[in-house]
Amino acid sequence: MDNIVFLIKSHAPHLDYTKQLVETTAKHNKDNIPVYLSIPKSQENTFKNSIDTSLCNIIFDEDIIEENINQNWFTQQLVKMKFSETGLCKNYLWIDGDSYFIKDFHVSDFMFDEETPYTTIHENKDLFQWMATKGNLLDNILNSYVSDRDKVRNLFGRTGKYYDWTCPNLWSVKVFEHMREHYLEPNNLSFEQLLSYVPGELIWYGEYLLATQAIRLMPCESWFKPFHFLEQMEDYKNEGHTEETIAKNFLGIVMPSKETNRLRF
Repeated sequence: MDNIVFLIKSHAPHLDYTKQLVETTAKHNKDNIPVYLSIPKSQENTFKNSIDTSLCNIIFDEDIIEENINQNWFTQQLVKMKFSETGLCKNYLWIDGDSYFIKDFHVSDFMFDEETPYTTIHENKDLFQWMATKGNLLDNILNSYVSDRDKVRNLFGRTGKYYDWTCPNLWSVKVFEHMREHYLEPNNLSFEQLLSYVPGELIWYGEYLLATQAIRLMPCESWFKPFHFLEQMEDYKNEGHTEETIAKNFLGIVMPSKETNRLRF
């Protein structure tokens, strides 16, 4: 069992993004952290014809969640959560396919020590500040942002500040084991039911960790610069930023794939 691995969850519409992610991961992966690419079984040939499979270990969504599935946000989030049950690792950094590395990285970027992963946690102030200049966008986003977190916080009895967790995100299998033993099983619940109640895998993991301290929480800023909107990215470019300036503080970039097919910043 590896101490840390990478998990890329993808499907055919993100094939070009995923090819880029796999290749940039291999280029910058100085400690040879194992990489797993989870895809639908039906798309195996599509991926193997386009991606150098020597750079990653291909696994199938159906082997993780053990049921017939449709490719949607629910499947994506469920695969990420149930990867904790595969026995492949103690910690895993999951990365969405529309991301890519721009800088060399080591295990020490992700692990505080042999037992303790870093946890990205922040209040989203940079994004909210940008949204504040875009009409009603901030108010529209904040309503669901607060509502979803309140639903989960109330279940776990947590109060205090509202936090966010960005992609890529590093999860400890110990947290999910603790969740199953102390919350899911006593309440006869499943990951599927959690996501049906609040569709946010990051919220469930993050709020549970904050409420229970199931592992030592060592906070860090986001590893990647995330762009949620094409306009946000264009504004950033107009300020003079390039991949080189972004690499001063970040290991990679998350593209606004819902609004553009462009592969790189």
